[in-house]
Parts: sequence; structure tokens; C-alpha cells
Amino acid sequence: MKKTLLASSILCLLLAGPAFADTPPENGNNDEKSYADYVKDLTAHQGLFNFYQNTETGELMLSIDESQLDTPFIYFATTADGVVEAGHFRGNYRETKLIEFRRYFNRIDIVTRNDRFQFDPDSALSRASDANISEAVLASLRIRVEEDGRILLNAQDLFLSEALHRVTPWANPGQSGPAFSLGNLNKEQSRIVNKRVYPDNMDVIVDYVFNNQNPTVWGSSAITDPRSISIKLQHSFIAVPENDFQPRRDDARVGYFTQQFDNMTSADWAPFNDVINRWHLVKKDPDAELSEPVEPIVWWIENTTPEEWRDTVAEGVLGWNKAFEAAGFKNAIEVRIQPDDAEWDSGDINYNVIRWTSSPRPPFGGYGPSIAHPLTGQIIAADIMMEYVYMSNRWIEDQLYGESHSHAHDNALYCSQGHKIHTDLIAGGAMSGLLEGEDMDNNELLRQALIHVILHEVGHTLGLNHNMKASILWDEKQVHDAELTQGVLTGSVMDYAPVNIAPPGTPQGDFYQYVVGPYDIWAIEFGYSVGLDDAEAEEARLESILSRSHEHELAFGNDADDMRAPGRHIDPRVMIGDMSSNPVAYARDRFVTVNHTLGELLERARVDGRSHQRVRTSAMRLAGHYASQAGVVSRQIGGVHVERAVVGQANDVKPFTPVSREEQKQAMRVLRDYVFAPDAMSSMEPVLAYMQQQRRGFGHWGQNEDPAFHTMVLGMQSNVLNHVLHPFVMQRITDSTRYGNAYPLQEVMQDLTDAVFQRDKPLTTTAKNLQIEYVNRLISIAGFEGGSQYDNLSKSAAVAELNRIKLMRAPRRSDVAASQHHEYVRMLIERAMKA
Repeated sequence: MKKTLLASSILCLLLAGPAFADTPPENGNNDEKSYADYVKDLTAHQGLFNFYQNTETGELMLSIDESQLDTPFIYFATTADGVVEAGHFRGNYRETKLIEFRRYFNRIDIVTRNDRFQFDPDSALSRASDANISEAVLASLRIRVEEDGRILLNAQDLFLSEALHRVTPWANPGQSGPAFSLGNLNKEQSRIVNKRVYPDNMDVIVDYVFNNQNPTVWGSSAITDPRSISIKLQHSFIAVPENDFQPRRDDARVGYFTQQFDNMTSADWAPFNDVINRWHLVKKDPDAELSEPVEPIVWWIENTTPEEWRDTVAEGVLGWNKAFEAAGFKNAIEVRIQPDDAEWDSGDINYNVIRWTSSPRPPFGGYGPSIAHPLTGQIIAADIMMEYVYMSNRWIEDQLYGESHSHAHDNALYCSQGHKIHTDLIAGGAMSGLLEGEDMDNNELLRQALIHVILHEVGHTLGLNHNMKASILWDEKQVHDAELTQGVLTGSVMDYAPVNIAPPGTPQGDFYQYVVGPYDIWAIEFGYSVGLDDAEAEEARLESILSRSHEHELAFGNDADDMRAPGRHIDPRVMIGDMSSNPVAYARDRFVTVNHTLGELLERARVDGRSHQRVRTSAMRLAGHYASQAGVVSRQIGGVHVERAVVGQANDVKPFTPVSREEQKQAMRVLRDYVFAPDAMSSMEPVLAYMQQQRRGFGHWGQNEDPAFHTMVLGMQSNVLNHVLHPFVMQRITDSTRYGNAYPLQEVMQDLTDAVFQRDKPLTTTAKNLQIEYVNRLISIAGFEGGSQYDNLSKSAAVAELNRIKLMRAPRRSDVAASQHHEYVRMLIERAMKA
């Protein structure tokens, strides 16, 4: 689940720039010592490159063969251990690039290549292929000695710097207020702590120590002392694979991670030669329709995985074999268990490992990166990092909704939310016994959740990116029918769908997707089916697969299309947290479910002898579910469906089709009844007096304990207004009327005002809060004092609604508070208009 989550800081570097010049010994004389003299007392480690280490001081020498000069190697940086505040966590894949060792007189330069731009070698322009392209010289190392084709270099100075990879976060110019800072790299305290040398790759693990004598931001409790912070980084060098792997072109209709190339001598309208990332699978029997691979993709389950979970984890990994069968491969993936006495480390890139941690500040629930050849897209290695918080969050939902309902997959990829729930659970003692003894066979909720997340992360390591459009597979009724869905709730396991909770009175269906979907099978067929030798025939074969992309069950849209942030993108079907082909109706059912569950919460969540932490955590989680669905509903208004089928693929498919008038009106009605209603979330009121956090020393110092109900409700409502009243959305509503939108801005604004000012309902305090917020936003849109970023028609619509609201009066026999509220609203409008 891939992946925007880590803080950036303004940092000071010990070095002036990325290039590093090795310093000679004090006597400045190398000529008198031979290669053998240098290494005779050092411990040798021979492989792709040779290392020689002083067993007393730990100092390291690096030896390369002359034949390795001017030869590309894959360089890969990953975090072995770090702190989230600095953008580092165990298993964090940082950077992959091609480097070369190049001689410059008595030095060896380490250079990062730039292969983004491609030229036809038959074109005269290829003679200028290096024009205006800057390669990066990362380091320049003085040759200690050269003999019999071997070149000896000082590895100490190379690895105890940030020359190969920047460990410190990049500065963030938009940072407001003080930021967390590592400080300066202390070379003397840093050290090379491990190395692994193999014939085709090598790893060097460095413990980088940073000093900051006057930190302004201390970070979390995971940082023992902010004056000295350690980050362990693994530098890996990999020989470029030599095999018959054939790159496969990318296509916008299917979602793979890619290597991108620009064709600089092409007259094509889209001169791109992008290729997808995929493993090198070769059939044992090339003539068989279904064959085992010569080398399968082997996954190891790390010995940190609770034994009760291992079979379920394996089931999730092996679930992808169903998709590979459509591509012609049987048993393409295998699973093995890392022995407790294994002599290899899980960070070793020769092993693909599913790893588990329980971090103080978990940055995600699951994370599935891979290393790919920068020129061909061949995947070389992969890991999956899993945080215990993912399972503890699922367990919360199991406890929250009870046996007849489910637990939420809100994609615990946001470090703040994941950390908060994690610490809340610890404080309340709610997790006791979960790790040891949660039998997956006896808890279908947790079993489906674990299979689902493993399927999702393995999908990333196969090259697939997210598919946030896949949730439209079933309608809001079908999705609860387990006999129909049979583990396939969406078109793809790569979606961010919510847990599928049946509303009251509806039999519970599948909770999570635990079988690969039709999109997944189709995408694997495109990426992994065996190609043809004839280029023209191969292109026709791939196009025959891709020509189905417009089919309902193969819908695709990734993170670049999704609408998770207000005002971002246009297709409401490409959204996180939504479910079914009628997400508004599904959300309405979810509102009902949350209200129902809140009504039972006090009876179920209070336990004799325990604090009220469970009540607080549960209520906050339910409020989060409610707010999430409100955001889903809001995206329908002003939405435009996007289709990427190519010309001629399907005659009835247009790239842009506005959401129908009825669907937009339905969304507005649901917002009126469940989000903007004067009694919105009133089901939480009986719980408010019990939402007390468990005391932990002085942990709540500076933070008031009382539940801020009005802030919570207005926060949900404001997020909806952030989208519906976003300048992009308001202008798109008008723009799209020229190509099919039948819900014009004037009517949208009238309906929105009527939803906020529901004059036939009691004027509650939450309603007053919302109405004042709405009026202030209209005033801002109108821009009476100038500076509005809205288009002219949006300003006009805002003024029209302000004039309507200004004429409103409190109903007869209203209490003093209602009259005062209307007077205040009218004063705001008049004062703004006079300005």
C-alpha cells in the first residue's frame, strides 16, 4: 500500500555537497606499498566487490576489478532501522539508480547515470544524445594502489558520508514553525556495522549518528535523546542481470509501476517508451498452456510472524497463483518459513521476506516495495513490511461491531492515526492476549483481514499499483451477499475499500476481499503472459488483452486519479473508503450502522474494573467512519467519470462523462439528511459523558479532557464543504454543463443552502455552528474585499445565496437564542457587503 506519510526537515550537512574527495595518508606516499602489503593483515570478503577489514579498528577497504570500470551497477538504498520523524523506518526502500565506477587519472569517480532519454541510433541526433543532461558525480575516491587488474579504494570515507545516498530529509520550504532536525552527521561516531558479499551483489550496513546539541523538536518517545540519533542504512550494489528478459510496454489502461523513458527522436504524439515492473518468469515447458516456472517467486515468512498467523499469511501470498494461471503459470509463487536459527538476515535482498514489527509510532499498516532494473523493469527483489497495528485495528472493529458486524479497513497508512489508536489500545489494556492466541480459524473477521492485506501488499511487489476504482463491482445490495461475492468484494485487491459492514437487518456477507478480483487476473495476464517473438504479433496480442479495459469489472484508476483530498481530481468512482456501484446508498447504510452501534456502545464497551478508554476509542473510531463516508458522498457533486479506453476500442465510451443529475441530487439529499441535519451524529450524545481517556501520569498535560462534540461535528461538515465549495469543483460544475452536466451551479448552491438552513427542523447548536461556517465561506468566495480565487460565476452564485440567507428570519415564537443567531448571521452578511 503504496505510499505519502513522512516528515521533512531543514537540516545541516557535514559535507558541502554530494561529491566527496578521499584524503591521502599523512605521508602522502602510496608508491612504496604493494596491494599485498595493504591487505595482508586484513580480513578478506570476496564477491561482486572485495572488502578488506581491519579487525582491530574496523576500517574497511574496497577493491574492484578493472573490468568493472565503466560498467553499470544497480545501487539500492534501504533503511535497516530508523526513526519515523526523520523519514526512516525498518524496511524503507529509499532509492534505486544505476551507477558506474569511472577512472579519472589517479581517482575513481562514482557516477549516477541518466538513462531517461532515448535516441534512435540510426538518427543523426543520437550523436548529441548527451546534450544538456547532467550526470551526478557522487564521490571521487583516490586509488590507494592498483595491481594485476585490482583497484584498492578507501571504503571508510565513502560509506561514512552521505555521498551515495542522502540520509537526512530534504528541506521543506513550506514548513511552518519549528521542524524536527537530525542535526549534523558525526563521522567519528558513525560506523560500518555489517556487510554481506555475494558473487552478484553486496550489502554494506552503516549506523549513521547525527548530533543536534540544541533540538527544538524532540520527536516521539521512540527517540531516547534527540541530541544523538542513529539511523541504520543499507547500501546494496547489484550486478545488472544478464538474461533474456524482455521489457513489456506500459499502458494507461492497466496499473503497473514503471520505468519511464522519453523517445527523443520520435514524431509520435506521445513519445514515451515506458516499461512495466515485473518478475522474470520463464516456463519450464514453453509449449504447455500451463507450466511451472523455471524459477518461481519465493516468499519467506519472517520468524517474527506469530505462529497462529503463519498459515493465513501463506494463504494470502499463494492466493495470487490463481491470477498467474490465467497468464500460463502454475505455482508461480511459493512460500517458506524462516527458521528461528536461520543464518541469513531478513534485510538480505537475496530473500523476499514478509516481515513484522510493532513500532512505537507505526508509519503504516502494510508496505510492499520492490527493486526493479532501472532500464528493463525486471523486478529483482522485494520485501513486505507489516505493522502489528494493522491487526490490532482490525481487532478493534471486531470488538466494536460485534459478531454480527465487522471491523474497518480504513487503511492504517497514516502514521498519526495508526500511532494514536496503537497507544490508546495500550493505555486501555485492550490488546492483552491478542498477539498470543488469536486463532485465525476461529475468527473470520481477522482471517479475511489478514489475507486481504497480504494479497494487497504482494500485489504491489508483483508490480501492480493501487486501483481505487475497483470498488464499483457490485451494487449496494449485492455486496452483502456472500454466496454471490465469494470473497471478491471489488474488482481488485489493490483498492482501498472499507470493511464491508452489513446495515442492521441485513445478513452479514464477506468482511474483506480475500480472493483476487477480475481486474487482478486480467492485469497479471497482461504483465506476465508469455510474449511472442514477432514484434507486430506481440503488439496485437497485448492489444487484444487491453481492449477489454472498458468492461465494468476491469475498471482502473490509481492514486494519480483518486479524490481523497478535497478538490483533487474529478472521478468520484476513484476514491478511497467507498464501496459499491452506488456509493451514496452504501454510505447512507453506513451512517445508519454507525448510529445504531453508537446507541449500543455504552452497554457493550464499559467493563467493570476498567477505565473508559474503550468507550473513547470506539466512539472516536465510529465518528471517523461517519466522516469518511460523508467525504465519499460529497465527491459525487460536480464529479466527472473518466474512461481511458483508446479510440475505436468501444464506440459508446467517452473519456469524460459528468455524473448524472439524479446521482448528484441523491448525494445532496443524503448530505442534507445525515451530514448537515440539525441532529447529525446526535446518537453520540449519550456517550459523550463517558469518553474519558485513561489517565497516564501527566500524559494529557496541556490537552483538555472533555470531548469537543461541536468541533468534531463541524470538522466533518467542514471537510464536505472543503470539497463542494472548492474553486476547482465549483468551476467544473459550470464547465461540465457544456458536455453533459445537468445539475448547474445555481441549483447546486440553492440545494446546498437549503441543506444547511433546514428551516423546518429545530435550530440546534450544531446547526447554528454549521450555518455560521457556511456563511463565512460564501463571503470568502464572493471576495467583497478582493483576493478571491474563485471564478466569476462562482462569486455570483455565492452572492446570490448570501442575499437569500440575509432575508431569512427566525420563525415565530422562536426563543431568544434563535433570534440572536439570525441577527448575527445577517450582521455578518451586511458587514461583508458594506466592505
